[in-house]
Amino acid sequence: MGTFQVLFSGDIAKGADQAAVQAALAAELRIDERKARQLFQGRTVVIRNQLEERDALALQQRLFDLGAVCRVKDVSVRDKPRTATPIDRDAARLEQKRDRTMRDITAAFVECPRCAHLQLETSHCARCGVDLVAAAAEKRREDLLIEQQIRALRAQRLAQSRAAQSQGAAATADGPRLPAGLVRKPVIKP
Repeated sequence: MGTFQVLFSGDIAKGADQAAVQAALAAELRIDERKARQLFQGRTVVIRNQLEERDALALQQRLFDLGAVCRVKDVSVRDKPRTATPIDRDAARLEQKRDRTMRDITAAFVECPRCAHLQLETSHCARCGVDLVAAAAEKRREDLLIEQQIRALRAQRLAQSRAAQSQGAAATADGPRLPAGLVRKPVIKP
């Protein structure tokens, strides 16, 4: 497991169209349009985390090719903190202008499960007021219930499949099966 994060703050490369970059990011990251719009609100968000350095740099380059200026951050504990790796000089200049405290709290963002508002970790959503801890617990309960239902359906299908296989094996031993209601007539040989 790696210790690198790929971070995005809504910056785009020179000459790139924000709408085109937004659409390309949505396709690359497999997110919907609403979440792609949220990436361009000026907040630093973690695109991917727990990556190896080469994977993080490769993702940074892929996103830069799409027009998004990202940075890579090593979040491992070291004696000397490692700075983010900007991809070009423009990104380096933008990075220097950023608020230093914002870089340290990028992983502290949470998305409200009700209204999808991206905010710093808190107990209640700033936009809709929902209790985030209770909403997260409810979501976990729902997820567990869904997982149980999926397991039950899989077990039921597996049992049906095994029953069909055993019936098929019995049918081949007795000869071909006839549809229900039909009776096999004995063949009389002279």
